[in-house]
Amino acid sequence: MDDKDFIDKLENMPKPDVNANSSQRQIRLALMNTKKSSFWGIWFLVVPVFFLFCVVIKYFFHWNWGIMDNFIEMMASLDKNSSTRWVTPVMFVLLPKLGALLNLLAIMHFAYDKVSRELIVSIRLKWINIALAIVSLGIVAIVFLYGITENAHHRAIEQIEKQERAVGK
Repeated sequence: MDDKDFIDKLENMPKPDVNANSSQRQIRLALMNTKKSSFWGIWFLVVPVFFLFCVVIKYFFHWNWGIMDNFIEMMASLDKNSSTRWVTPVMFVLLPKLGALLNLLAIMHFAYDKVSRELIVSIRLKWINIALAIVSLGIVAIVFLYGITENAHHRAIEQIEKQERAVGK
């Protein structure tokens, strides 16, 4: 086959047909990188997970290890000091929420089809990101549950004290 026959064959070849609707559905937008989000998700969980581990070891198993007791006391002193009171909510609520958001955005992909006005959401099964998002949301849930029970405990004590004062009069 010489060059002229080859060029003629290429010129007479049928051109592919492009379907715009199917190509739009295939486009997916990844908002975050899964490796970077899992790295940051792990770092956002180091302090809360270690703190919860220390609390479980100290109060459920009644083991008094020096480093764990010191860490719990350090976290308590951060919460008692008015200038560092903001550190605890950041470490136990904001950072785990941010870690969960980063990991969920890393595995979720969005596409919008303008013709059919559909938002297509797909989830990649990256188990490390899914696990980090679940652990992050679990820590946030534990912190909120602790806040609710602590508030209910103090209100119950106030109610009991009011009843005792009313009976004592």
